Amino acid sequence: MLLACTLLAPFMARADQDVWKLDGDSNGIAIYTRQMPGNPLKDFKGVMEIDAPIKQVVATLADVSTMHEWFFLLREARFLQGQGPNDAYVYLAINGIWPVRSRDVVAHVKVRQDPDTLAIYVDIESKDGILPPQAEHVRMPKLKSSWTLRPLSPTRTAVELEGHGDPGGAIPMGLANMVVTTVPRQSIDKMRQYVMKAHYVDPEKLYAQSPPLRQLGRRLVFPS
Repeated sequence: MLLACTLLAPFMARADQDVWKLDGDSNGIAIYTRQMPGNPLKDFKGVMEIDAPIKQVVATLADVSTMHEWFFLLREARFLQGQGPNDAYVYLAINGIWPVRSRDVVAHVKVRQDPDTLAIYVDIESKDGILPPQAEHVRMPKLKSSWTLRPLSPTRTAVELEGHGDPGGAIPMGLANMVVTTVPRQSIDKMRQYVMKAHYVDPEKLYAQSPPLRQLGRRLVFPS
């Protein structure tokens, strides 16, 4: 019995570390965090439901150039190369909170869909060698995040934002972990309002104006 417990201990510890802990639940938004070994900065996850079709939510996420208007602390977001749904590289610049300097990162974005549930997954991961570090920002060594969109009905969508990373440079961990819970809460709350803009409610014109978005719209299947 003692031997079995000894052999299983590392796996039991890892399972406990993988458990998300509820950090707050208000205004229809649940925020979870977890602490992974070797990373002083907590992972975060924000979950909510939006009274909007999944196609409308996808259009909001795909309109990268306006993401700074609703994503917390985001200063700039723009395509660098690729721009296709499976080969897009995006530049993100993130405002700092005094005394912390602003950060930036180049991320590879992939979009995939479950053919059975029609859930849509947007995977975002930092990528080196695409754009040199910018003098005015600290380059983030690591960023990995994801959006999960699940159609609950033709007019309602479950939204989940998950992420973790290494901000790089000197940063107070207390401030960093405060921001970790604020990012999903503020971002998806404002997204819930932003998704109701007219050009997302009827996104066909938005898709028509951009070849990458048009390609994405044709590739995805939306519930009717």
